[in-house]
Amino acid sequence: SRPAVEGGLPSRAERPPCMGAQGSKMPCPTLNYFSICGRGELARLICALGEVEFEDKTWAPAFDESGGWRQGYQAIGNAFGFPGTMPVLEHGDLKLFQTAAIESYLASIAPKVFPGLTPAQKGKDMMFAQIKADINASTESLLFKKIDGPALTEILEKWYPILEGLLPESGFVNGLATPTMADLAVLVIAKGCMPFQAAPKLASFDTVSKYPKIKRVADETAAFPAIAKFLAASEHKTLTADPFGIMGS
Repeated sequence: SRPAVEGGLPSRAERPPCMGAQGSKMPCPTLNYFSICGRGELARLICALGEVEFEDKTWAPAFDESGGWRQGYQAIGNAFGFPGTMPVLEHGDLKLFQTAAIESYLASIAPKVFPGLTPAQKGKDMMFAQIKADINASTESLLFKKIDGPALTEILEKWYPILEGLLPESGFVNGLATPTMADLAVLVIAKGCMPFQAAPKLASFDTVSKYPKIKRVADETAAFPAIAKFLAASEHKTLTADPFGIMGS
């Protein structure tokens, strides 16, 4: 049985039913992650865009008074034989860790947007999601003092021009009337505070003025009705949550 943790999940029977794959009824997916952007926000946005009902189980506050992760979250993954890391997804009998696996799975069960994508469009989506993951790794490394500002700047000076060059002059990445995972990943990179924008701010790296296509895609994705609705209703405002006040400094 799952160890008790603060803010633990309700039992499976208590969770609201939702439509699973092929219309079967099963518990809604539960996403366990900290109350920040980080490695969990793209999964949240996939659910919002694809109309996947899910429980956003945020570990809040994410940090303790020392500035480190508030302890206890490790029990969530450990209960399923995973490392003590997050995100962790629960969906009925399925338990997943690893960010890309969770993002891919949620897109695969979404009733809207994602089912109509071609293999090429899905491949492009995953490419952008992995660019997001690479930028996540480097920016969080600065926040955890594993690298310094000049080292982060060197990394971002590689990734931002690549990302800018991959984006269209107008519209969304896959040429559709709706954003897809690729556009959501750009939104996370361009507007997600922790660590995507907080770390460049500390390194004095300009993520906006030289990269107009990144800003345009992020702005248009954030304004898309399903995404705008989700961001407005987000309890912890996880995309822009700034627990250390870095963006205002």
